Amino acid sequence: MLSWHDNHSRSHMKGKKTGGRQKGTPNKATAFSKAIIEHILEEYNDTGAMAKDIQDLEPKDRLDIMVKLMAFVTPKPQSVDMSLHTSGRLTIENQLRELSEENEEAL
Repeated sequence: MLSWHDNHSRSHMKGKKTGGRQKGTPNKATAFSKAIIEHILEEYNDTGAMAKDIQDLEPKDRLDIMVKLMAFVTPKPQSVDMSLHTSGRLTIENQLRELSEENEEAL
């Protein structure tokens, strides 16, 4: 006789995907929500109300809003893994030298 644990384990086995969206297919609810927000913001901007509201803010609050909005139009910096261990790996100087030599050979 199967216990709850046995039955539960079988339902979480790794296997072939059998349902849901195909990989790369956009989520319809998310796309719809984004379209509504985009429409509201376009109207808010087109009427001039957005610019007026921003101008009416205190300078500190206006700067805070601008910094927050910049996050949507500028790429976020990616972290870089810099290891100081050289066991079997090239140092940064050696890597730069090799890249420079490859670049010179390509020219």
